[in-house]
Amino acid sequence: MFEVLVTEQSQVAEARRRASAAATAAGFGETAAGRVALVATELASNLVKHGGGGRLLVDATDHHADLLALDSGAGIADLGRCLADGYSTAGTAGNGLGALQRLAHPFAVVSWPGRGTAMLARVHDQQAAPALPAGSAEVAPGALAGLVVPRPGETACGDAWSHADDAEGRTVFVVDGLGHGMDAARAANEAVAQFQRSRHQQPDEIVHAVHGAIRHTRGAAVGVARIHWASATVSFAGVGNIASTFVPQAPGQPVRRMVSHNGIVGHNARKIQAFDYPCGDGLLVMHSDGIATSWNLATYPGLLQAHPLLVAGVLYRDFARGRDDATAVVVDTRPPRGAVS
Repeated sequence: MFEVLVTEQSQVAEARRRASAAATAAGFGETAAGRVALVATELASNLVKHGGGGRLLVDATDHHADLLALDSGAGIADLGRCLADGYSTAGTAGNGLGALQRLAHPFAVVSWPGRGTAMLARVHDQQAAPALPAGSAEVAPGALAGLVVPRPGETACGDAWSHADDAEGRTVFVVDGLGHGMDAARAANEAVAQFQRSRHQQPDEIVHAVHGAIRHTRGAAVGVARIHWASATVSFAGVGNIASTFVPQAPGQPVRRMVSHNGIVGHNARKIQAFDYPCGDGLLVMHSDGIATSWNLATYPGLLQAHPLLVAGVLYRDFARGRDDATAVVVDTRPPRGAVS
């Protein structure tokens, strides 16, 4: 995922160009790449017109492109009205957000007056019928998403994440290669490769396997969480500064911050141990130390019910340290349809 700062109108064209190029490089056809360009233009223009400037994050795969617009501006007082065609607070035709709803599936927005706005638009390579109505705020049980952004000035990223599902649960893996740049990226990539080989093992066994596999690299911080659908528990094993937190949907229930031992996987991981935590309906949030741990999702009304990538985006917008690679992964802990429960 790459970031384009958009603080003035002249940068909108750069955002459009880079988003379109990323879609083309991912194998999008000309028509689909054109949709990505249109969405990028509208999101970037909104950042300037309504957000006082912000940043556009873009991630293109061979299936879809995710575009995430983040600003810390005045926010949207009446979100429902702004999503309707013909309404504008900037003297324009007021069709922009309506167009985004038609081009992107999903298209989702969170906003708070005085605290800014985050918009997510996903454009598919093949324009398929969406599973949910355009603009729907509903999030499917078990939805997950993550963002990985390199340190400013770097193209290689020393952070990475992956996951593996089966009928009984989901295993989520986050790694932060020591330092940043190419050597950190090499450690992270080899750790992910070992995770894929060990993905059916328990979290502590996966960390042990990664520890042995990346000894020849500079090492990494690693966190592995296993969500067990039937028992509504999370087993977490971590070494280094990978934060893992369960945030319940029900008000009044405790937020659970999970234990990670000191050390560097691949070098001096002296203690590798998994701990079990109860979890019901809520969000599992995992992130590298490029994002500060001082966040509290309860201070963002409605964010717990938002798309996981919007949650990750708001955490990145407000808590990225700005001097390191940053990764945030958010998982809806409700069992997905068809899972054993």
